[in-house]
Amino acid sequence: MTLVAEQTFAPPGPGSWFLDPTHWTRPVTRFHVEIFPDAFQRGFGESLRRYGSLLEYLEAGFVNGFPYYCARPVGAPREAVGHPPKEVWDELARSHPMIRRRLETSATVFERKLWREDLERWDREVKPAAIRAHLALLAVDPAALDTPALLAYIDRCRENQIHGAYIHHLFNVPALLPVGDFLVHAQEWTGRSPAQLLGLLQGANPDPLGADEELERLFSALRLDTAATALLTSAREPGEVVAALRSLPGDTGRLASAYVDRVAYRPVNGEDVGDPSVHELPELIVGAIRTAFDRLETPPANDLDRKTSELRDAVPARHRDAFDALLEEARATYRLRDERGIYADLWAIGIMRRAILAAGRRLTAAGRLVDPGHLVEAGYAELRSLVESGDGPSGEELAERARYRLKARYADAPAFLGGEPGDPLPPEWLPPSAARLERAIGAAVQAIFAAPKPRTEGRKVHGLGVSPGVYEGTARVIRGTEEFGRIERGDILVTNSTTTAFNIVLPLLGAIVTDRGGLLSHAAIVAREYGLPAVVGCTDATSVLLDGARVIVDGTAGKAELVA
Repeated sequence: MTLVAEQTFAPPGPGSWFLDPTHWTRPVTRFHVEIFPDAFQRGFGESLRRYGSLLEYLEAGFVNGFPYYCARPVGAPREAVGHPPKEVWDELARSHPMIRRRLETSATVFERKLWREDLERWDREVKPAAIRAHLALLAVDPAALDTPALLAYIDRCRENQIHGAYIHHLFNVPALLPVGDFLVHAQEWTGRSPAQLLGLLQGANPDPLGADEELERLFSALRLDTAATALLTSAREPGEVVAALRSLPGDTGRLASAYVDRVAYRPVNGEDVGDPSVHELPELIVGAIRTAFDRLETPPANDLDRKTSELRDAVPARHRDAFDALLEEARATYRLRDERGIYADLWAIGIMRRAILAAGRRLTAAGRLVDPGHLVEAGYAELRSLVESGDGPSGEELAERARYRLKARYADAPAFLGGEPGDPLPPEWLPPSAARLERAIGAAVQAIFAAPKPRTEGRKVHGLGVSPGVYEGTARVIRGTEEFGRIERGDILVTNSTTTAFNIVLPLLGAIVTDRGGLLSHAAIVAREYGLPAVVGCTDATSVLLDGARVIVDGTAGKAELVA
């Protein structure tokens, strides 16, 4: 895929393309554009085929760095928009071999609970292998390598990033299907809002940072090490605190290093090598340790049992056993939503960025670049050429690419290219299991991307209330990674959207408000897990809620308002 020329928004191919407003917070780099589409389509396509979905794959394309997707149903021509007439579909269902195989596969999915097999494989095989691969790459210091060895290391990191993206999306369906299936049925039985129903999944994603084990061990050591505790609470610069913790003798230093290595090499504000990693903002590491320590000492209240019992009582008696079973499956797989990013591609992206910055520092020292970080703006072939011989785009050209990504806004990207999509196949045209599968996947995807229409009223914004509660605090409007250092404990994060990469700042927050995102967006999931009032999909919260102002967030009513 290539970037379409700036200022044009032509569809990347035939069909209807929709903007992804959730997974990135600004246009992505050419390096990422070259990697993502094939790995995404391959992984997601294999996942859909394994479950018998009638969606063959989502095609990914980037226009001016903005991500767009086009649904490609099984057996449909690329220019098709919407479903065929019923008589045409009936004939395809009888005669098209791939469609017949998908329908046969979907008939077995729910009886087998296929997602349980995938969850077991993730835990037993895929996640441990990903961790080993990341740690092996982190054991190499790219700054100590000569040029040929550095290029070979960059190649290894790039292959690791491609594989990370592939395995992330290979587990898309098991991460989404049980949750969507629970939502569809529980809404029909209770008439309750999706936000209320999803609130029953609190606690099913207990380790949003993917480092709880390392953190608990570190806390045990800190309790016994008064010097380390004093260091953590000192007024020293955060970077000095992190370095000093890692260099402490004995278990404390070793455990501090293990924790930092686990969380530090992930991007903070997106899913791209163009986004700084946690280790570049050490104040976040120190703040997270301090606040998480306090949370461990005083766990937040949790009335999940009461909420579950109340909603279960609203289910007709004949469906309560089914409600229990569906909720159990949704809870069992819910953590996959975040873990795919934490252990697969986000860690790989941070490690890739580490290698690119090492090369960028050499080019900057040689006068070839203005800033080491500008090398992330190069495509893969450009990067290799620059490192090997100095040939390639000028330092100013790379700086201009960086400036474009900083100033470009999602508000300028059309929601659809090539026209709006047509209607999906009506469920009543499908066999029961296939209809159930498609409705469940559709409900989960809708909960990730869909947001309400703007309803701003002066000093008040409305959105989706995704985590209940009311909180008043200071708004911290964050538009870029360079502003993350301003977040203080108890602040209300007001931002365009959040990704799994934001998890490091969550222990610091009192509430979350976003411009974009749906009920299963990252912000919604982690807000429920941390018990933070949250409103997502407000469209213009970052414009209305002023930085530094007092704001009240009502996560139950789905609104946030400036305090008069």
